[in-house]
Amino acid sequence: MADALETIDLNGIPVVDDFTVQLREVDDEHGSHVDFVSASHGLLTTFPAWDHAERDLRHFNPTDVPLGTLEQPYEDADDEWRIVIFAKHAYVYVFEADAPRAQSFPRFFRVTRDRYFEQWAQLLALFNPATELDA
Repeated sequence: MADALETIDLNGIPVVDDFTVQLREVDDEHGSHVDFVSASHGLLTTFPAWDHAERDLRHFNPTDVPLGTLEQPYEDADDEWRIVIFAKHAYVYVFEADAPRAQSFPRFFRVTRDRYFEQWAQLLALFNPATELDA
């Protein structure tokens, strides 16, 4: 996978300045899913196989945030979906496709690394807030 990514001109990937990480309730059976959203672009991508994310987020910490490197990207896939996420320099890149073994990605964007982690931190704080030990 890293070989395919290295051929992409990362400077040409559009930047999403208003990137947010949100939780969306799907239904009782599936619970909530994590969505990447932009006020100006709408829904950027979602994690369709990550059912009941609200339960998982209670145990998440910053090291669980989906992120890899160009050499070893974070990857997830389902029957008709694939996502690849990696950081390089000041940006986090997100590539999404409609097949689990896709090698080309029709949807992609990048967000500053700082914004990516700020948005995840805000979501994690809702489910796993930092509290005083003596509280």
